[in-house]
Amino acid sequence: MQQPDYSISTPENVDLHLEIAGLGNRLLAQLVDSLINITTAFVVILTALIIGVFISLSPIDAQTKSIWYGLIAMISVFIIFIQVNCYFIVFEAIWHGQTPGKKVAEIRVIEANGQPIGWAGAIIRNLIRMVDQILFLGLMVMLFDKNERRLGDMAAGTIVIREHKPDISTSKILLSAPVGAANLLDIGRVTPAEYDLVVDFLKRRKSLAKAYRPLVAQKLAKYFHDKLGSLESSDAPEAYLEQVFASYQARANE
Repeated sequence: MQQPDYSISTPENVDLHLEIAGLGNRLLAQLVDSLINITTAFVVILTALIIGVFISLSPIDAQTKSIWYGLIAMISVFIIFIQVNCYFIVFEAIWHGQTPGKKVAEIRVIEANGQPIGWAGAIIRNLIRMVDQILFLGLMVMLFDKNERRLGDMAAGTIVIREHKPDISTSKILLSAPVGAANLLDIGRVTPAEYDLVVDFLKRRKSLAKAYRPLVAQKLAKYFHDKLGSLESSDAPEAYLEQVFASYQARANE
């Protein structure tokens, strides 16, 4: 794993180390997304032309045909307009900061505080995308910004990070008790970097000092409880972290 170059310190004093996506990965993601947009627009236009051919061969009068041609053209332009302008916004908001291109490039947009991007952030960063594309302004800004943000990222308070596939091996992790399917958590908001924190603790907990181990477990459990909930007052912090770990593994193996 490359040395992370973006750090976040949570209120619980848990440090998250992230790796900035980099220009190459972002260009790859942009290329894939552009190809999807172009292909979709081509399919819409081709469908409109095929419908137009059927209309031209139909027995209806010329005036009615002209009305249908105009209607099909308007619908096609509207679909392409919505697709081009909403593609990034919808995918980033629904897929927690990813588009199909970003998924291929294994990168993700998050808020600067480490939280998943929401609708507001996705809308702001992508509305300013048009400004970033003027004379490659966004590219120039990225080259000079230490976190490689474009103007849209600066306005929305977001960064783009590499998303490494986590090691979900249990070879070095022994759970105190099996976690049943009914006890699995909704783990969708947990990032790979946060999952790595849980794995690192569970692998190393026996080597931690007796006075230090419960403090670390309590801070980590508090952090994930604030993000995910479902921590009962009677739950031991380590048992809850095992529950987070098992839930992430279950989702990864689906």
